[in-house]
Amino acid sequence: MKSSRLLVIIFSGLMIVASPSLAKPGGQGDAERAFSCMDSCHIGSSGTDSAATINIELDRERVFTGQLISLSIKTSGMELSKKGLVGVFLLSNDGSALDDWKVVQDPNGGNNNYVEKPVFSSTQGATFTWILQAPDTTGNYSIDAAVHHGVDPNPEEYAYLGRLTTPLQIEVEPMPEDLPRFSEDWKPTSSRDLGDETTIIIETEDTDDLIVEWRTDSSETILEAPLTKQSDGAWSFTLPASSVESNLTWRAKLSNPALEEITPWFTLSSSKPDYDIDELALMIQAIAGGILAAAIAIAMQRRFARPAQKGGML
Repeated sequence: MKSSRLLVIIFSGLMIVASPSLAKPGGQGDAERAFSCMDSCHIGSSGTDSAATINIELDRERVFTGQLISLSIKTSGMELSKKGLVGVFLLSNDGSALDDWKVVQDPNGGNNNYVEKPVFSSTQGATFTWILQAPDTTGNYSIDAAVHHGVDPNPEEYAYLGRLTTPLQIEVEPMPEDLPRFSEDWKPTSSRDLGDETTIIIETEDTDDLIVEWRTDSSETILEAPLTKQSDGAWSFTLPASSVESNLTWRAKLSNPALEEITPWFTLSSSKPDYDIDELALMIQAIAGGILAAAIAIAMQRRFARPAQKGGML
């Protein structure tokens, strides 16, 4: 009896010590992808054409080599699955991934040309915004966009696909020699934990003065961030912490006596820390659960078992 109780205590402890795991259901996941049906698609005679409308917008009239630009895909009117996930591709004209353009920040804070986001209203739709670095070579470039989503009900599991009617044509011009800009190897900070302040260091080229503006997603009020000069062409600034899951956006205004440059709005997301799945802990938890159940069954059997009666049959 004591041994059974000891087993219950030991494996209850294992159940507590083993780390919990979280599932991540739905979607194909953000990635660098060419426009294709992807793994979940079933081509058929119907159900593959999306009803979505797709529009593409560029944040400036002229684009120079190596310049940071913002490009937004606005889509609405699409059918929606129960999960409401909609995937959007940003593509070259031939349907391949953006080989000539560098993705600095995608709509989810990564650097992928394909991303997925939940869309809660087909009528309202959603906007997917990328920050790109223009090619190093001058010339005319085409940027295309496409959407990928499901529908409810969808017994045949068709993937609904839609594509931009007319790709966006962009002429990339030579960069002026003294255009103020971020350093070539600078990368944005895209995410942080709740309650954390964030200090960002910006290294620049051909820049004498810098202004940083920021705003929250719940307010249109634009605030100016105090700057600390680190060295020639380098500044730092601190963005305030957030106590709730939210997005904060910021941009920089760079200038010298000849030119001024305004960057796109960068996004900084605040969220709860992610929990990684520990496979060893998951296995220990499963084994402990099975043995715990067996130990409880043995203990209960011994507790309620009656001793055999002495004597023969009547």
